Amino acid sequence: MDFKTLYDFIYTITKTDDIPDRSTLIEAFKEALSIFFPVQELKIFLMDEYSYLLKDFEKPWESLSLNGCKDEIRNRFDNFLIQKSQYEISNDVLYFPIIQKHKTLGFLKLKSREKISPKNDFFSILPLAISQISLLCMNLKNNEMISTSSKFHQTVRNIAKITETQYELDYILPIMGEMIDGFIYDHLIYIFIKNKNKKEYKLIWPKKCSDDKIYEYLEEINSKSKTMIKQNGKMGIFPLIIDSKPYGAIVAYNHFDKITTKEIEYLDEIKSQAQVTLERAKSYVEVLEYATLDALTGYNNRHQFEKRLRETTASAKRQNQPLCCIMSDIDFFKKVNDTYGHAVGDCVLKAVAKTIKKELREEDIASRYGGEEFIFLLPHTNLDEAKIVAQRLNEAVAKKKINIEEFNIENVKEISVTISIGVSEFNKSMKEPQMLYKNADEALYQAKESGRNRVVVYQNK
Repeated sequence: MDFKTLYDFIYTITKTDDIPDRSTLIEAFKEALSIFFPVQELKIFLMDEYSYLLKDFEKPWESLSLNGCKDEIRNRFDNFLIQKSQYEISNDVLYFPIIQKHKTLGFLKLKSREKISPKNDFFSILPLAISQISLLCMNLKNNEMISTSSKFHQTVRNIAKITETQYELDYILPIMGEMIDGFIYDHLIYIFIKNKNKKEYKLIWPKKCSDDKIYEYLEEINSKSKTMIKQNGKMGIFPLIIDSKPYGAIVAYNHFDKITTKEIEYLDEIKSQAQVTLERAKSYVEVLEYATLDALTGYNNRHQFEKRLRETTASAKRQNQPLCCIMSDIDFFKKVNDTYGHAVGDCVLKAVAKTIKKELREEDIASRYGGEEFIFLLPHTNLDEAKIVAQRLNEAVAKKKINIEEFNIENVKEISVTISIGVSEFNKSMKEPQMLYKNADEALYQAKESGRNRVVVYQNK
């Protein structure tokens, strides 16, 4: 082998040291090995230390049984494990082991576009290739484990912090589901809550559950239930017990792979924190039934809004005065939380609420309806006037630059958001006061469906 070939291989392999993801690393290995072979395909299979299953290094979430190669891969691994051979050749396919500290952890499979000869120059540097490729694979895995551990602790912290500014369960539970789902990649995550009246479980997050068998397992939960592993280890059910009663459950399910011991440990810890958060939220709800203001924005809370709604509609009806309702929603608010974190999300909520408040009259009634939704009652205001107010709110929020320097987000000092708005008008024919904001909510939905950052007025059908 000439010196340039050896140099090119070593240079190509070593420059992959800081590659951040598996697919890119596999492509780098292809580039390095193509110095010796016309590489058609390259795969690495590693033993998973938690499930004790061989997994595709590039796509560890994918079941090997799907493409019918599970037995062939297992047999090949066993050969390297027992025979300790340096490589095997089968016509146009080369196999060699992935090794760390003299322990066989998996193997590499290279398919060439032409038959592979044992006389190829590559085999004179095979020990170097095995050493470098094994090292880079394990370094990347170790970095991922550190990152996973960090994400786990961040997830637990975020779940603990939810009730600092949120207390409504229909808002908290989906956020909790998103946080857990963002951390546990290999399994579908579900959150169920027990319906007190019907004594059955209702899916809260996500929107659909295609496996009715889960509901049967949920019926097994009692006040003393611990983590339950079902479906031959592919499903984990983590009961949420509050006030010594079954309240709900977090479910992790993968149709193909077993839930690992590490994932069970993580989810057990997350479940414990979720129980504390839900207990706290439940206590807050009981206390806030007697409160009137939303702690984050200073607006009326939802409970107080319902009271003011009854008062203002009754007054408008009695005095024959116009009354309008504006309902607004911060556009893509979930993206703000996902990108910058919930602390920044809370900062945005406060900034938007403050911006809108400046545009309202003293007699207007501002309330936080839930999450990122705000609702405003405008007494003595007709529909045309309300539409002008709504346009003014929309423009004021769009122009607002929200300072987020205190959160130390790299290269981001301020952000902007927009709002979508629905407007409706009260009329005496409404059978119940709630129709006023339900009509505004329908108009808001149309505003979001038609592109967001706009005002839509409810039209009677």
